[in-house]
Amino acid sequence: MGITGNLKRPLRWIFFCAGLLILGYFIAGSGILGNYRVFLTVNPLLYLLAVASTLAVLLMRTWRWRYLCTAYGTLISWRESWVVSVSSLFYANITPGKIGDVYKAYFMQKGHGMCLADGVSMIFYERFFELVILFLIACGVALTQLRGITVVLLELVAIILVILLISYHKIDLVLDLVRRLSTRIPALARITPELQVRKIPPARIAGVLVITLFSLGFDFLQIWIVALAFGYFLNPVLLTIFFSLSILAGLVSQIPLGVGVTEGSMSYLLTTMGVASADSLAIVLSSRLISMYFVMALGFVFAKFAADRLDDGSTGASP
Repeated sequence: MGITGNLKRPLRWIFFCAGLLILGYFIAGSGILGNYRVFLTVNPLLYLLAVASTLAVLLMRTWRWRYLCTAYGTLISWRESWVVSVSSLFYANITPGKIGDVYKAYFMQKGHGMCLADGVSMIFYERFFELVILFLIACGVALTQLRGITVVLLELVAIILVILLISYHKIDLVLDLVRRLSTRIPALARITPELQVRKIPPARIAGVLVITLFSLGFDFLQIWIVALAFGYFLNPVLLTIFFSLSILAGLVSQIPLGVGVTEGSMSYLLTTMGVASADSLAIVLSSRLISMYFVMALGFVFAKFAADRLDDGSTGASP
């Protein structure tokens, strides 16, 4: 029996409140509340500039999603692209490995009639190039004195990238195998014969790569500005390498938001750059407050807005 219209709204509010509790749990567990005094030493103007850099990241992601939608033959407005891109950050950040990012494919299917496989392909292009760029930058750690666990981390990420690349290039064979198995395995019975993954031409792929470079560039700029706000003029190249390493460590850990892993690794790496231990933690927490918790809260608000738009059928394609 399906859920009636009268029950949909109460259930949506229950999930909305549950999401709020999850958000509060992550913020409390991050250590931000217990170290609030360190924020009093930050330069407020520079910190606002760091916030602007994070908003630029969101704008780049909005542009990238709209660009990919166009590549797959679906024109959506900037506003619509902003809503789906920002709201997906809430679901992506509270799930292991950012699997909640699939919400974007669901939104496009329900709101714009896009094939779910196309939506998933678009997410692949986004995530794959982000991983590649972070991995290549993190390989710069070979130029430093750090070894050991960082090498193991890079090896794990390299394996993930190889698996993703092979899976993508051989996706037709994989889907053909799934279709054959669907006649024998009930769980795969819903797979339709028409299911396929469309690939975009190299010129379009180059466009996604360029936009992703700009997006990550603003991410790198944000933490550099935060460090500057605390009085530290750090080597931007070395900071970018260490930042990439800490993000990869959080992704490999499969912990939502990489809580604890990303903060701990970045704080340690900052101390190797001569930053005092207490200040390194303050820099990391202040940076994460913007790049993760502020963005996650923003995504939480827009997730509710996106759900209402789908229910009302008010999605649109106007520029």
